Amino acid sequence: MLVVSIILEIILIVLSVALVVLLPIAIVFNVKAGRKYRRRLAENIHHLRLNRMLAALGIRTEEYLHSERIVDIQNQMQRCRECVNTEECDQKLAAGVDPDHIGFCNNEESLREMVKKKQSVGLSTDP
Repeated sequence: MLVVSIILEIILIVLSVALVVLLPIAIVFNVKAGRKYRRRLAENIHHLRLNRMLAALGIRTEEYLHSERIVDIQNQMQRCRECVNTEECDQKLAAGVDPDHIGFCNNEESLREMVKKKQSVGLSTDP
């Protein structure tokens, strides 16, 4: 019985050490992967009108990427890519967008919520 207890104790010690060593490694890997993924998202957003719309509404891309859920960002990017109102969007963006007059945008509801959230919590805006 003593031998079994010692073996179990050694196994528990080895597992504990493995956890202490591997957990920080996994966390660092996950953080790096997340940063890389967000960089790719930022690059993809940069090529869409969504990027200009965010800037016109005073929402920094970095703040957007960190405050919105990834699935929501992907949905907004998809809606922007599939938009048929590109001419009107370009005109409104060139003239300066009023958050109250973005009914032409496929992301209107999401953008209004972001502007409201930014105003209520004081998120950073572009200078």
